[in-house]
Amino acid sequence: MPSPSFPLPQAGPHPLPSPGGRGEVGENLYIDRGEPTTSTFKTEAVPASELNSGDLVLVRPGESIPADGHVHAGRSSVDESLLTGESLPLAKTPGAVLIGGSINIESPLTLRVDKTGEDTVLSAILRLLDRAQTEKPAIAAYADRAAAWFVARVLLLAAGVGLFWYLYDPVRWLPITIAVLVVTCPCALSLATPTAITAATGRLMRRGLVTTRGHALETLARANTFVFDKTGTLTYGRPILLDTHTTTPLSASECLALAAALEQHSEHPIARALRATVDVLRHTAADVASPPGAGLSGAIDGRRYFLGTAAFLQEAAGIRTQDDALAALRAGGNTLVLLSDARQLLAAFTIGDEVRAGARTLIAELQRQGKRVLLLTGDHPGAAERVARETGIREVEADLRPQDKLARVHALASQGAIVAMVGDGVNDAAALAAAHVSVAMGGGTQIAAASADMILLSEQLPHLAEAVLVAGKTLRIIRQNLAWAVGYNLIALPFAAFGLVAPWMAALGMSASSLIVVANALRLSERTARTAPCADARS
Repeated sequence: MPSPSFPLPQAGPHPLPSPGGRGEVGENLYIDRGEPTTSTFKTEAVPASELNSGDLVLVRPGESIPADGHVHAGRSSVDESLLTGESLPLAKTPGAVLIGGSINIESPLTLRVDKTGEDTVLSAILRLLDRAQTEKPAIAAYADRAAAWFVARVLLLAAGVGLFWYLYDPVRWLPITIAVLVVTCPCALSLATPTAITAATGRLMRRGLVTTRGHALETLARANTFVFDKTGTLTYGRPILLDTHTTTPLSASECLALAAALEQHSEHPIARALRATVDVLRHTAADVASPPGAGLSGAIDGRRYFLGTAAFLQEAAGIRTQDDALAALRAGGNTLVLLSDARQLLAAFTIGDEVRAGARTLIAELQRQGKRVLLLTGDHPGAAERVARETGIREVEADLRPQDKLARVHALASQGAIVAMVGDGVNDAAALAAAHVSVAMGGGTQIAAASADMILLSEQLPHLAEAVLVAGKTLRIIRQNLAWAVGYNLIALPFAAFGLVAPWMAALGMSASSLIVVANALRLSERTARTAPCADARS
C-alpha cells in the first residue's frame, strides 16, 4: 500500500497540545483514526487527552511532540534539550524514537503513538518530581519556635513575680508585673529572622534572583555541595559558531558568506548560528535543495555549493573527507558543518554550545569558599568534558537520565552533604526538588521553576555567587540579632523583677531593642554603586 498522506484541514492551524496527553479542552491535533479505505488517511482534530496508542499524528515544524512514539514517515531534527539535556537537535528518520514534549524543528513528521498520558517519559519525570518534593527535608523556623517557647515561660515568670510582690508589697505588684511583661516582650526575638531575610531577599531581587521559599537563604548559606546542569545552565543552550577551518585560499569570511546564503533557506538552529555570523548578506542562493537532517545545496553566482554533513557531501557532490582530520575538529562533542563546491572541500565550521559568561567566575568563587562542585548532564561525555574544562569543574558525570540525577542527589545527601542544585530543564525538575536548596534559570521550563526554591531571572551566573555570600552574611546577622534579643532579655529581666525598671522605662528599652535588631538587618540591603557585585556581599 502506498505511504499515506496527511492533508491539512482548511480551517487553519489549531493550538498546540501539551505533551503527554495533558492538553486542555480545545487543544487539537491532526491524527489518523481507523483503517484507510484509500491511499489517503482521513484527518481530524481531537483533544490531546484522546490520543491512543497506534494513532498517527502529523507534527509540523515548530510544534511539540504530543506523546511518546516513533517516526512513521518523514525526516527532520528534534530539539530534546529541555527533556534530556542533549544540547544540539537530533536527526530523526523513520523508526527513530520521539519523546513527548520535544520540539520538531525542520520538516513535518508523522508520529506513530506508542505511549500516552501517564506512560510517557514526561509523565515519569513528573512522578519523580512529586516523589522528590514529598521527600524534601523541611527547614524548621527556629526563631518562631524559640519565641513561642520564650513567651510561655515569660508569662509563667511574670505570674510568679506578680504573686511575690502582691504578698510582699501589694502597692507595687501591678507596675512591677507590667514592667516585667513589657521589658520581656519578644518583639526583637520575633523580628530577628524575618527582617534579615526580607532585607537580603530585596537585595537579591534587585540582582534578578527571586527567592520563592522561606528556607532558601538559610539553606544556601549552609550548602557545601553545588550540582550544576550543563545545557541551558552553564551554557546558553543554543548552538553558535566556535571556529572556522578553511582548506583552500578562500577566506573564512567568504566561506561564511556562502554558508549564510544557503542557510537563508533553513530554520534549523545550526542555520541560525551560521547566519548570525554575517551582518550583511553578500550572496543570494538559488535552486536550493534541503533534504531534512542532511544539508543544503544551491547555486550561487552560477556555481553550485553544498553545505552539511560529511555523508551528505559525499552523496550529493562526491566529495570525500578524511575522517581522522574531522575527528580532531569534533573533539569536545562539537558538531561539524562542511562547505564544498562540486570539486573540493572549502571549509569546516565547528558548531557548539557556548559557555555562559561568568560561569568560570562562579565556579572559581564557589571553590574558593571550599564548596564541592559537580556537573551532572544528560549530554554526551565529550560535550560535558569540554564545558567542565572551560569552567574549571573537576567532577563530571554525563549521559544521565532524570532518575540518575535524582539518585545522585540522594546519594550526596545520604553522605551528609547539603546539596544546592542549579538547573533549567524538565529533566532537572526532580533533582531540583530533591536538593536541600535549588535554583532554576529564568529562561528554563516552568516545571523547573516550580520545583526550585530560587529563580535566577537575570540568568547572570555571577549573581548566584553573590547570593551565596549574601546568604552567609544573612545567617550571621540572624545569629547576631538572636544573641542580642536573648541577651537583652536576660539582662533587663532581673532589673524589672526587682522593681528597678518603671513601665515607661521598660517600653523604651523594648522599643530600642527592636530598633537595634531592625537596623542590624538593614545592613544587608546596603547598595554601593562603586562596589563590585560580589565585593559588598563579603562585608
